[in-house]
Amino acid sequence: MLNRKFTTFNSRTNHSRDVTKHLMKNLYLILFSVITILSCDHKTEKSGTIISGRINQTESQTVYLNEINHFDNLNEHYIIDSTSISENGEFIFKKHNLKSKLVSIATKDFKPFTYQIYSIAPQTYFFRNCEKFFTSIPTFYLTNEESININWIETENIDSISSPDNSGALQVKLREFYLNSNKIDVSNLDYDSKVKIEDNWKQMLKERAFDLESIGNNNLSLNESFNNFLYSEIYLGHLNKFLNWYEQFHPENVELAINNPLSKSIYLEIFNEYNNHNWNSKSLEYYKFTERYVNHHMNIKSKSFKNYYEPTEIKRNLADRVLERENRERYLKLIDKRIKNVL
Repeated sequence: MLNRKFTTFNSRTNHSRDVTKHLMKNLYLILFSVITILSCDHKTEKSGTIISGRINQTESQTVYLNEINHFDNLNEHYIIDSTSISENGEFIFKKHNLKSKLVSIATKDFKPFTYQIYSIAPQTYFFRNCEKFFTSIPTFYLTNEESININWIETENIDSISSPDNSGALQVKLREFYLNSNKIDVSNLDYDSKVKIEDNWKQMLKERAFDLESIGNNNLSLNESFNNFLYSEIYLGHLNKFLNWYEQFHPENVELAINNPLSKSIYLEIFNEYNNHNWNSKSLEYYKFTERYVNHHMNIKSKSFKNYYEPTEIKRNLADRVLERENRERYLKLIDKRIKNVL
C-alpha cells in the first residue's frame, strides 16, 4: 500500500516536471519570436529615407511627396505621402523606402508633368524636353540616402533649392543639370537646318562628351546608381535630339535605312545603342528611347516611317519580341493599359 502511494506521488511529480518543461519551452519560443519580430521591425525602421526642409514664400499648409515613373504614366496613385507645413515653414515626411526612385515634392496635389502629357498624348514622346519638367518643383533621384534636408524657395515659375548640411547635394546637382541642359554651347551643332549628317554627328559627340565630364565613370554599370541615372539622361538625351533632327531634315535617308535594316548607316547604328548599356529605368530619356526603339521596329515591319504607332496587339507582340528582361515587362504592362483604354 505504501509503495503504491509512493508510486502515485512520484508519477504526479514527474507529470508536474513535464508540464513545467513544456511551459518553459513554450515561453522560450514566445520570447524568441518576440525578439525576432522586434528585430525585424527595428531593421525595417532603419531602412528608408527621411525628406525634410524649410519652405519660404508659400501659402500652402501641406506638402506632397510624389513618385515619378515614366513607364507607369497612367498611374493615378502617384502620391506617396503628405505632411503639414509648420508656421515657420518647416516640414518632414515619414521614413519611406525610396531607393532607386525619382520623386518630387509639391505644395498641392500635382500630377507629374510627364504623366499629364503622356497619359493623354503618348505620341508626343519624341518632343524636346522642357527643363521645367524637373525644375519647376524640387525633383530628386534617390539611392541609399538616410535623409535629405533642403531649403526650398517656391515661385510661380522655377523653384530653387539648397542643402545647408549637404545631405541633398546630389539633388541640387540634379536640378542644376536640368536647368542648364539646353544651354550647352561647345560645338557647332546645328539642329535648325539641313547640314551634313556626318558633320552634325561629330558635333553631337563633342557636346555629349562635354556633358558626360560632369559625372565621371563611377558606378555607371550599376543600374540604380545616381551617376547611371545622369548618364542615361545625358547619353540617350543627345541621341534622341539627334534622331529628331535626322528624321526631320533627312527623311530620304530614314526611308532608305528602314527598308534596308542590315545596311550600314548612322541612323541604324544609333538604335543598336539600345542594348549596349544597362540604362537606368527611371530616366525619362530611356523611356523615350524605348518608345522610339519599338516604333523603329514597327517602321521596319511596315517599310515606311511614322513617329508613333497606336497601341495594338501587333505593336505589343513586336515589343515582346524586340525588348528584353525587365524593360520588356515594364513596357508591356504600360501598353496593355493603353490598349485597354483604347478599347
